[in-house]
Amino acid sequence: MATQAEQILKEKEIQGIVFSLYGKIFVSTLLVIITFFVTQTLYEVMIISLVNLCLIFVMSIMIRLVQKNKAVVYVGLFCILVDLLIITILPFVWYHAVGGESIPRTYLIKTSTHYIIVSTLILNAFTLQPIYPLLYSFGVVISQAWMLLYAKADPRFLSTESFKEAFLGSAAHVNNYITNMGVIAILGFILAYLTFRIRKTVLVAASNEVRSSQLSRYFSPNVIQEMASAEESFFQPGGKEMNVAVMFCDIVGFTQISEQLGPEKTMSFLSEYHSQMMGSIFEYRGTLDKFIGDGMLVTFGTPKPSPEDAKNAILAGLAMQKKVADWNEKRIIINEKPISIRIGIHYGAVIVGNVGISTRLEYTVIGDAVNAASRIEAMGKEVKKSFLISKDLFDQVKDTNSIHAKFKSLGSFALRGKAKATEILSVET
Repeated sequence: MATQAEQILKEKEIQGIVFSLYGKIFVSTLLVIITFFVTQTLYEVMIISLVNLCLIFVMSIMIRLVQKNKAVVYVGLFCILVDLLIITILPFVWYHAVGGESIPRTYLIKTSTHYIIVSTLILNAFTLQPIYPLLYSFGVVISQAWMLLYAKADPRFLSTESFKEAFLGSAAHVNNYITNMGVIAILGFILAYLTFRIRKTVLVAASNEVRSSQLSRYFSPNVIQEMASAEESFFQPGGKEMNVAVMFCDIVGFTQISEQLGPEKTMSFLSEYHSQMMGSIFEYRGTLDKFIGDGMLVTFGTPKPSPEDAKNAILAGLAMQKKVADWNEKRIIINEKPISIRIGIHYGAVIVGNVGISTRLEYTVIGDAVNAASRIEAMGKEVKKSFLISKDLFDQVKDTNSIHAKFKSLGSFALRGKAKATEILSVET
């Protein structure tokens, strides 16, 4: 089974093949138009136009197949075969248009197909498959070598070492023709190597994209961004003191819920619940510190603080409550019991950084503010309120009027572990 990185690479390869096919359609269309201005006989116009129109039709079908991810490899190889047939047939079409066997076969190797060959070779490199330009250049060399031998078999064949005579006269510069074949072969190898290098680069980029996606399952987007641009010191044990908003959130009566659901359904329930909450948390630049069973520890202001951290924490809490209300409506429809959550938020100093050893680190927050937030969330059960914040958090919000909620002071409480009483406010919509 293909990995995610390989699937992404396959998508890029398909895009390259489609681009290559569109490029060939453009070249074919251009060739048909030019034919009407440079050809000398109606036969030549008809044959070249018919061949190119058929080619455009076939390539259009190939594009549809590739875009549907059908027979991608076979389409690529078929296109190489068609390209080789075209550059082999074209000189004969032109040869017969000017007289055929009545003139020397020298004309076959004096036709200007090299421009078409080189442009098609470059287009084949866009497929991100090194084998395509390699096969095409190899096929071109064989085709052109056979054509040279076929032309030289004619007793009337004329050759010259003068470029002027070859350009103006009826003779051919054989050495130049062979040199062109060598250049095409070398160009094919170069493009194959460059395509190989680009393919590896795309695969590495795709792998990094997948890793980043996988990391998002364990870390918040803010932390991933910080890790991506961080220096080595970021990944060492230790931390720094910062003022942040700390949120604790729990499901009310989760113990009873888990007993009723059983282990398997409980895990499924939690997975769906957490996915509902994460959208609201990340929307307001929150950082998920950890899941604690049904609970969550979330911070606002890590790894980089902002003046909006306290406000974002409240807005995230309100959004989480709204998500739960919407989810409950769906749960009731399918005969499942609605749930409720408790949220507690505090603002204060914490140590933000890596806890552990160099081989096993956890990016987290520790400190008095974390404990206070936990106590505030638990207090919701005593005062029968679902959303509580500290006055310390409220004071950090510069424009409370922009928050569509009511704030009511419940008085000061002595939180366990804190000598100074803390004023608590309820938040209600």
